[in-house]
Amino acid sequence: IIYVVAIVWGRISLARFARAVAPAQVVAVSTQSSLASLPVMIERARDWLGVPQTSAGLVLPLAVAVFRITSPVANLAVCLYVAQLHGVELGLGVLIAGGLTAIAVSIASVGLPGQVSFFAAIGPICLAMGLPLGVLPLLLAVEVIPDIFRTVGNVTADLAATRIVAGEDGTGEDGPATE
Repeated sequence: IIYVVAIVWGRISLARFARAVAPAQVVAVSTQSSLASLPVMIERARDWLGVPQTSAGLVLPLAVAVFRITSPVANLAVCLYVAQLHGVELGLGVLIAGGLTAIAVSIASVGLPGQVSFFAAIGPICLAMGLPLGVLPLLLAVEVIPDIFRTVGNVTADLAATRIVAGEDGTGEDGPATE
């Protein structure tokens, strides 16, 4: 979905966007940290997406700090798994409370790997939904895999948002932007 958004609203070809974000995605996979991906994100936004240095230098650090598009959904999914595991029925009000808490927690959390921030991110959502916390230490053991996908999604979304904010640049579609 992020690729479609980047193509339509960022007015960029699929091939160019994919080539631009690939190095940042590699860093995201290897580090599981959007913050660690920030230097390559700024470089790729400037050189491949045609984003001015001033825009990239402002939008990307802000996006890494606040805009974690994948976190609320993924964190809420963990809580839904906990509810299913314990046989807890969730009503609409509880789901809304969990969703709002997930959004608030994702905005307030730091851009560290999921293993570091797992309890701080999932715990408040479970508490808001009235779910037990006892299984969370076991889920931490498998947190690496979903965290890789969340980080790649966040990095991709951050670059797409930066391209959209910067607007059309008029550069060629086949390679790095030139001045």
